[in-house]
Amino acid sequence: MRLISIFFSLILFSACQHKAVKPELIEEPQPLATDVLLSGIKQCKKNPSCLEQLNQYFNDLAHQAKIETELAEDIPPEAQETQNPATSDGDIKTTQPPLTTTPPAIDMNEPLLSNIRVQAAMNEWLTWKRPKLIEAWQNYQYLRNKIWAPFQHKNIPESFLLAIITQESGGRVHSMSSAGASGLFQFMPATAKRFGVLGTIGDYDARYHPETAAKGAAKYIEEQRGFYGNDYAKILAAYNAGENRFKRLNKKHGNKSIWDSQFFYDLPGETQDYISIVLSAMLIFENPEAYNVTLDTYDGTTTLIRAKTATSLSELAVCFGQHNNKLGWYRILRNLNSTIKAKRVIQQNAVVVIPNELKSIYTNNCNDSDLMILAKTIHDADFPEQPKFTWYKIKQGDSLSTISHKFKCSSRKEIARLNAIKGPRYLINAGKKLKIPQC
Repeated sequence: MRLISIFFSLILFSACQHKAVKPELIEEPQPLATDVLLSGIKQCKKNPSCLEQLNQYFNDLAHQAKIETELAEDIPPEAQETQNPATSDGDIKTTQPPLTTTPPAIDMNEPLLSNIRVQAAMNEWLTWKRPKLIEAWQNYQYLRNKIWAPFQHKNIPESFLLAIITQESGGRVHSMSSAGASGLFQFMPATAKRFGVLGTIGDYDARYHPETAAKGAAKYIEEQRGFYGNDYAKILAAYNAGENRFKRLNKKHGNKSIWDSQFFYDLPGETQDYISIVLSAMLIFENPEAYNVTLDTYDGTTTLIRAKTATSLSELAVCFGQHNNKLGWYRILRNLNSTIKAKRVIQQNAVVVIPNELKSIYTNNCNDSDLMILAKTIHDADFPEQPKFTWYKIKQGDSLSTISHKFKCSSRKEIARLNAIKGPRYLINAGKKLKIPQC
């Protein structure tokens, strides 16, 4: 105890000197015995400089205790139990706590995200519609170099483009609605014509051609932005309900916010849902990690090959299997070769577009093999050649029964079905022509 008192006195004496030298390295303060501290305090009562140094000593101790407490709280209980355990041979084994990644923060005060309708639509994307979101993202990666440029040129957000095609077509080039809207952007014929999406390209009209359709869609959005600025809710309302119809509604409601109850519920029910669905998808594509959505990176580059033998897109899809793609390659092959019908036979030496990563697979695997023989067999079964027909002029006294016997390979009912002749009497008139299947 006497040695400790002497040591503490030396510390106090050093602290009270006017020309104290600050050491280069400051060691962690070590707690002193209570009686030693009390003795030191008594000695410092009449010396302000000494008291100041003593206060700093207590502050350093408190700061060190706080650091140790925070470090202990950061280590999970299971890690604390196993931290630095000694092994049987005396070595020290260090166990690091698992690293965690903190997702980006979500601003719930963001106007769109605070909208209950957008929240409800987002719930769909993050639950049962998540597969559609992921598939559309994947499809887009291989179409991006075909469709992004006109939107980028007009400063239209990529997240907005992605959200539109995700809802409209799921990124499927050959999508068609029951109302006749077609392609990635689901253009109706009249709208497509107005924005230059015209003509036939290969086996399909231009609405199915990604580059042409994208140029038309970018022009459409740019036009609507001229009316509504960057109010994407109104642009979407015009896109879905029709620009002229929405223009009248917007005028009727004095150009108010579309979320105004009277305005919003004056929109068609489908348009109400459409606005919320697309805007919520846009939010997700802007910040996927914040919503616990993983959008994988794909090599979207493509290459051209020449068919070594007559083939088809479905046969190539069988050959490529699920190489680096759990969903398989059929949809992407169709998107990249948008002008070719699925059933078409691609002749030898014809050019086919495929993802660049599949080129070696094609060269090495897509030759004559049992797998490729199977691929051709099932393609031909799924897309058989259209049956050939001949025409027969009905003679006096003919009946469907006698005609079917004459041609042998057709039944009375088959001929009736092909020529829209109703039973049970199957009446026919001499001089008319019938379509008869050839054997």
